[in-house]
Amino acid sequence: MNVLVVDDHPLVRTGIAAALQLKIPDAAIHEAGSTAEAVGVLGEHDIDVVTLDLRLEEGSGLEVARHIAEHDMSTLCVVFTSVASPHALVAAFNTGVVTAFLEKGVEVDPLAEAVQAASEGRVLLNERDIRGALDQIRSSGLDPTLFTPREGSIAELVADGLSDVLIARKLNISSSTVRNNLTTMYRKAGVESRTQLAALVWDTRFKLAQFS
Repeated sequence: MNVLVVDDHPLVRTGIAAALQLKIPDAAIHEAGSTAEAVGVLGEHDIDVVTLDLRLEEGSGLEVARHIAEHDMSTLCVVFTSVASPHALVAAFNTGVVTAFLEKGVEVDPLAEAVQAASEGRVLLNERDIRGALDQIRSSGLDPTLFTPREGSIAELVADGLSDVLIARKLNISSSTVRNNLTTMYRKAGVESRTQLAALVWDTRFKLAQFS
């Protein structure tokens, strides 16, 4: 079995790889610290299972999962992340190649079991998990303490449909600052896209209107 561990923290990545090697001695463990490195390893080796951290310095681990899906690879993914939000769970499920979703902090045994299951084509995510996540998304809005004042302003303007350029003009900042803030905001809110962020803001506005 060929396993690829994707995590942008070298010590964490090495620790996961070493732990998996102990639990699955016959596995060949590869490592990548970014989406670009992961795509490179996937091109060089016949990888069976990828363990993905969603929160990478230069983007989301789900970009790797989407690459696998788009290129019709047989590789399957196990998410192992600190971003354990319902939005992240649904986004992972929607890639079609994620078989398990684990939060960092669990013992290595569940991770090794999930990797082994994925190598056998077994999916540990079930309909109840997804329905529960969707229910949480529908019932929750955006936590007002989640963002800084500037990030909150950007979120409101995104929900209003403004582009990065227009947001930059309105807030008297650069477009690159808007983009950098949005990347941070996606991670904080556990969302993957501008649309998901806007939906959270809309939900919050609706709930506030109900109580006003």
